[in-house]
Amino acid sequence: MIVNNVLSFDIEDWFHPEVFDSRFPMETWSKLESRVQKNTELILNFLSKKKLKATFFFLGWVAEKCPELVSSVAADDHEIGSHGYSHTRINRLSSSQFKKELKLSIEILSSITGRKVKGFRAPTFSVMTDTLWVLPLLCEFGINYDSSVYPTYHDRYGIPSAPQNPFIIYKNGKDFIIEFPMSTVEFLKFNFPFGGGGYFRLYPLWLSIWFMRMCQKQNRPIIFYAHPWEFDNNNPEVELSLFNRYRHYYGINKFLDRLNRITDLFSFTSFERSNLWENVDSLHIFKK
Repeated sequence: MIVNNVLSFDIEDWFHPEVFDSRFPMETWSKLESRVQKNTELILNFLSKKKLKATFFFLGWVAEKCPELVSSVAADDHEIGSHGYSHTRINRLSSSQFKKELKLSIEILSSITGRKVKGFRAPTFSVMTDTLWVLPLLCEFGINYDSSVYPTYHDRYGIPSAPQNPFIIYKNGKDFIIEFPMSTVEFLKFNFPFGGGGYFRLYPLWLSIWFMRMCQKQNRPIIFYAHPWEFDNNNPEVELSLFNRYRHYYGINKFLDRLNRITDLFSFTSFERSNLWENVDSLHIFKK
């Protein structure tokens, strides 16, 4: 069966999201309660019951602390990619800092699984116009594809002019990187994001399904993403502004049921098992 839709999970703990960036600096992480193992195991159980394969983008810090979790994901034959090491947005790192973090995350994951790390997803989708300098570095470390670009406007990320279908984002001689952009649909001359995470929690379910069906009609893949903490009904409560509290916590209690619904309606698999590799635009937006 040809499957173009991808199920992906960014494996990070509850204190890693951007909204907590100033609240929980890295030196405090080891002192906080870790919930990533339990929540990721919940995802693995769900995928096993549904007989689905997915791509897991592991934060290097999490993989280092929980190598047995990485092994469990690999043992279930899911794809493993890099989500960086420290969950720092690329635009807050120098080239040398990013290179160091990327190298470390790849080494950790490869040493645990014995597999080549082919895919990368930047923390907070921070491959943007001003961070395209990371692409040659991804290529240098053997990354074959990226899934970080959101072709939309957002207060934290996005390249609104980026193609909505898979395309070659970087090329240098025979080396290139394929971009699998996050899901958007064109409606009223605007690219509406809907690919998972907060969008999936905040939108009414019928709207998410409608966007997914429209995406399919526009001959574009659904690239779905989620985080382990979005499956945790007992997330630690942290004081946030009303807006951030709504954006971060709303809909978590319904996330698993909603995921169950859409995986009944649409076929999903991992990036490496998908048919997307056969339909890549030759256009690239950055060249060395």
